[in-house]
Amino acid sequence: MSIRAILRLIAVAVPLCVVGPAALGVPLPTTNQTTAAQASSGPGSNNPLLCRTPYGDAPQPPAPLSPNGKLDYRNSCVLLGGQRLNWTDRDLTLRHACLITPRNASVLRPLPLVVWFTPSLAPMNIIRQTNVYSQRNTADLTGDPLRQGFVLLIPEPREIQHVYPWPDQKGFGWDNWYRNLDRSSPTLNVDVAAIDQFINTAESNGNVDENRVYLAGWSDGAAFAELYALNTPSIAAAAVYSAPAPFSDINDPCWQSPFVTYATPIYDLHNACDIEGTCQTASQFHDEIASEFPQVEQQAVIVQRATGRTVSRCDATCGPGAPFSYSTGIAEHRVWPFRRTRDMFDFMRSNPLKGR
Repeated sequence: MSIRAILRLIAVAVPLCVVGPAALGVPLPTTNQTTAAQASSGPGSNNPLLCRTPYGDAPQPPAPLSPNGKLDYRNSCVLLGGQRLNWTDRDLTLRHACLITPRNASVLRPLPLVVWFTPSLAPMNIIRQTNVYSQRNTADLTGDPLRQGFVLLIPEPREIQHVYPWPDQKGFGWDNWYRNLDRSSPTLNVDVAAIDQFINTAESNGNVDENRVYLAGWSDGAAFAELYALNTPSIAAAAVYSAPAPFSDINDPCWQSPFVTYATPIYDLHNACDIEGTCQTASQFHDEIASEFPQVEQQAVIVQRATGRTVSRCDATCGPGAPFSYSTGIAEHRVWPFRRTRDMFDFMRSNPLKGR
């Protein structure tokens, strides 16, 4: 057994904390989020030679020469029928998002907001390779026949270094490794700050149901959605696909045991055979959440892509370093689970913020 595995087995429960107004989400009682991050077991908090921050890794540095660095998000947003949002973050990086609003969204009949996080190295319009975008005017996320559809917010990631295997070592992506979600901190993760800003902008239009702000995502974006949802008071639920473990992916030298400050419901779908053991590491993440934070409702679903059936365990031949993790695993990871999107929408509808 590796040293990392031993450390994780002997990890003890940590104090929890509140990062925002208790009236919004379901807070878990403790002092503040920085305290929770410091108490989280793992090299992110107890290996100062390698990991010099209580939030796991240091902020991931920019990677301006990434292969896909010239993707035109402006044109993508126009082609998606959206409004382009802009904001400059603390590092003076101009951030962008695409806000797509159905015609029936109004102050009198506000619609849910779905924030969709792209996979790493992917353009914004990859959402067209799912059936999320095509149902933006028809999906039932409220149970109200007069409020069908949802407002869709697609934030743009940054060009940064990644702690992933080749060929995903740099490019567009979300910083899941610097886990500072403490809104009072002057060094708050800039991706977190950008999402806060863009959600506030979407809500300021008055046509968003603030009781139903949901997160969705794929791969790298799915991991960031989970990290954000579990530590933000205003998120009703998250439903994601093929997320790497947000606190301890396989290559992370500064992994941490999970810390949770809001009991946000999570639906997480994985293929039994997924890229580089993603199914296995995500399953361990959900086991840790269930053990340490039983207040969090979770639906961790594993499917066999060939049959579409739900199975009880991951495929061992696709685990970290296993023979099929870079062949079958990659092939299955790159395909959206069309038949399961309805399950994601049903989970969202069943979990409004005030229902908890």
